[in-house]
Amino acid sequence: MNLIHAIDKFSAYLINEKNYSKHTLMNYIKDLNDLYSFIAKSLEDTTPKIELKYIDEATLKSFIAAFVLNKELKYSKRTISRKISTLKSFYKFLNRKKLFAENPSRNLVFPKLGRNLPTVIEETSLTGLLNSDTFSKDIWGERDRAIIELLYSSGIRLNELIELTIDKIDLDNFTIRVKGKGRKERIIPVGTVAVGAISSYLEKREVYFAEKGVEYNNGVIFNAKNGKKLYPALMNRITTKYISKISELKKKSPHVLRHSFATHLLDHGADIRAVKDLLGHSSLSTTQVYTHVSVDRLKKVYQKSHPKG
Repeated sequence: MNLIHAIDKFSAYLINEKNYSKHTLMNYIKDLNDLYSFIAKSLEDTTPKIELKYIDEATLKSFIAAFVLNKELKYSKRTISRKISTLKSFYKFLNRKKLFAENPSRNLVFPKLGRNLPTVIEETSLTGLLNSDTFSKDIWGERDRAIIELLYSSGIRLNELIELTIDKIDLDNFTIRVKGKGRKERIIPVGTVAVGAISSYLEKREVYFAEKGVEYNNGVIFNAKNGKKLYPALMNRITTKYISKISELKKKSPHVLRHSFATHLLDHGADIRAVKDLLGHSSLSTTQVYTHVSVDRLKKVYQKSHPKG
């Protein structure tokens, strides 16, 4: 089997069986296309049929080294680690599906990554924002308030909010059902304030689009001004707009509200396993990074407040 055919098979697997997001899928395929280009360049042929049997461990190590040694673009350790992970996943797939017997990626070693703690907004700052008159009283101010309230109240991911539909929210029982990574569905409790904000927005939405005579996607919870569902760039603009009012953090994405949700729960004594389930993490080790954030914050409070700190 040649490399291009194998990449196509792997891509179909990620789409149809793993249900990876478009962003994750693009990263996987880009990494494998980079491998193809790297080998093609070494062969001085732009469109060779590269057979898998000719790609050995030395080839893969040279491929990774090309990124490590690239002083011009300065690839991060996290990017290098992702490329290695892509190669390992690719060959595991080929082995499992019995499309190729060898695994030249087996001995590739991940670079050591430093601890990268999540960016978190102070609890008093966030509650101050949500209790303020910052949000306008028109439909878009109501929408934005509902978005910020829901992200902070539930800790859901950006894409989970974008895809959230009317039938997945239970306003009477204060819960939502979302499909996370790998099509795993989970039920999440939502605060009364967030539910109230969503209800208020939905009432104004119906009136607004009826008066405008514009058809809109009434299946999803949140809409853009053209009536279609939200998209990632717009979501980032919305969160950046409001987080900028209360914080000088460089990162102001929707994910910062997810980080804040988890950290503030742990600050108040929530069980880490419960937080893991709320976030939809498959492994407890993924959630444990938030315990480091909480401990660091406690240390800062101690050092600042205790007379012997």
